[in-house]
This record gives sequence, structure tokens and C-alpha cells, in this order.
Amino acid sequence: MPKKFKVAFELDEKDAAYFRGLYRRAKQSASEMDPGTIIRDARKLVTHVRASQRVPRFVVEAIETLEDMTQIIEDESYKSPAAVRNQVLAGLAYFANPEDLIPDHIPALGFLDDAIMVKFVEEEFKHELWGYRKFRGFKAPTEQRPWTQVGGDRLKSRTEAYRKKIRADINGRKAAEVAKRKAAKAGGRRGRILGW
Repeated sequence: MPKKFKVAFELDEKDAAYFRGLYRRAKQSASEMDPGTIIRDARKLVTHVRASQRVPRFVVEAIETLEDMTQIIEDESYKSPAAVRNQVLAGLAYFANPEDLIPDHIPALGFLDDAIMVKFVEEEFKHELWGYRKFRGFKAPTEQRPWTQVGGDRLKSRTEAYRKKIRADINGRKAAEVAKRKAAKAGGRRGRILGW
């Protein structure tokens, strides 16, 4: 049985700034891109990573975030606000860029830059991803007989109520994070550096 070992690294501020710059440029160019192309290319990357034989598990796990983000946009029952959909599309725009830092065909390392960028995207959308994942878990079996009129109405009502609760929880989490950052900044503490 092969031994498992943990590889950890931390990006210093200069490294993190470099990746943030790439991400910022991709977001800025998102308004010029077709939303369908952005989603298609993000899904293509997910499929490509899953189909690759020699991809580290942490890359596969990181790439799952892209699938969740495309679902935030496309899941009609979640009904994410237009502003959220536009922000998520902008966040996915980097993955529609054919110019990769490390070509994807290089064994084990080809998707590393994508995995790092996913971490930046995941950090930016952590509250929305948290909310969507909770909502998706709720969606499963919430009504015994949704095909009946009464059951269907109950399911719609419960889904709408839960969707509103999730949205309020997301907004509360965002506000708490802003307050925490302000308190940290006032206390002179530095921000977190992205790492695995």
C-alpha cells in the first residue's frame, strides 16, 4: 500500500499578489466574454481534470468548486440574485482563458495553477458556496409527495422560505467577516496568506 504524505506550501504576499493580479485581469475581461462560453469552459476543465489519470487528489477536490459555482448560476431553484450570478461568472472567467501558466498536459503539475486560482475564487465566494451547498442539501427529499397539488405547493413554500433564510445567512456571514476584518485592521494585524 503506497504511503501518503502531506505537502504544504504557503504563498508569500508577493506570490499571492501575482495570482491576485491574474485573477483581477480575468474578472475585468469577463464583461467582454459570453456567459455561456465561461460556463462551458469551466465545465470542460472539471471534466478534463476528472478524466486525467495522473492528477493529485487535492487538485480534483479544488476543481469541484468550479462545478458548484456553475450550479450557483444555473440552478433555477436556487434563484441566485443577478448580481451574484454576474460576480460568479466574473470569478469563473479565469478558467475560460486558454493561456495557462503551467500547460495542463504536464503530469501532476499541469493543473496546479488552476488549483491555486480555484483557492482564490473559493475564498472570494466562500459564503455563497456555503449557502448553495446548504441549499442543495436541503433540496433533496424535502417533500413526501411533491407530484400532488398539496405536496407541490408545500415544497414550493418550503423551498422559498429556505432560500430566503440562506440568503439572509449569507448576508450575515459577509457582514460578520467585514466587521472582523475592520477589527483586525484596527488592531494592526495582517491579513491571511493563502495556503494549503
